[in-house]
Amino acid sequence: MRRQVATLAAISALLAGCGGGVDGSPVAAERWDPCSITPEALEATGLDPAYRDEGWERGIEVPDWGSCVFHAPGGVYSPYGLSVLSSTDHTIAEARAKPGNMEGRDLQIGGRDAYMFKTEFDPAIRDCQIALEVPGGVVVFNALYNEDDGVDACEVVLNHVNDLESAVPAASN
Repeated sequence: MRRQVATLAAISALLAGCGGGVDGSPVAAERWDPCSITPEALEATGLDPAYRDEGWERGIEVPDWGSCVFHAPGGVYSPYGLSVLSSTDHTIAEARAKPGNMEGRDLQIGGRDAYMFKTEFDPAIRDCQIALEVPGGVVVFNALYNEDDGVDACEVVLNHVNDLESAVPAASN
């Protein structure tokens, strides 16, 4: 059940977009694998390095997004999970334009464009997401809290993004 809620949260973060080409000929950009974040980087940011849940819930296919979920030490989504989505078909501009994204604010993280926002998909879960610009697409980090422990989900996701920004593809210059 908790995985289904996380899957729904990740799907709610989906944006819409396009990729680019080189020298006038279309070339499909290669999507970065969010599960390629090393156990050492996960441990350094305070996540459980032994846990990663790759892909989507059984029976769910989202071909334009890669997905990986990591957990804080202590259990599955307790107190929170961090999902990381990657797409070459979508852009950060779409996160800014999506009407369901609330409390949005622009950021700079590691010299690249970022956008922080919340969604309202389930009153029992607090979430905060950061869309981070990558060459030819976007990576979205999402902290999903299912415990009311008073912690700000946006603070948590911002800390993780600051720690893990160097693990995603280099920013465009």
